[in-house]
Amino acid sequence: MIKKISVAENAARVDYINKLYRLDGRDDPKHKHAHTFTGLHQRVLTYEQLKEQMEIYDDVNNWYWRIAND
Repeated sequence: MIKKISVAENAARVDYINKLYRLDGRDDPKHKHAHTFTGLHQRVLTYEQLKEQMEIYDDVNNWYWRIAND
């Protein structure tokens, strides 16, 4: 079942995806996904996951450095 959203929520969703579209350069005909919205939000989710993983990496890398140099 599709969740019903308000007109304001839908307008915010459209603004968000249009902003991602422009930031990704999809209005450029040379872009591999030109003039499509395919995968835009997934890129943001992937970035957020990578950011969390990099924070963990930085922590563990710091531990390893301290272990190796103590």
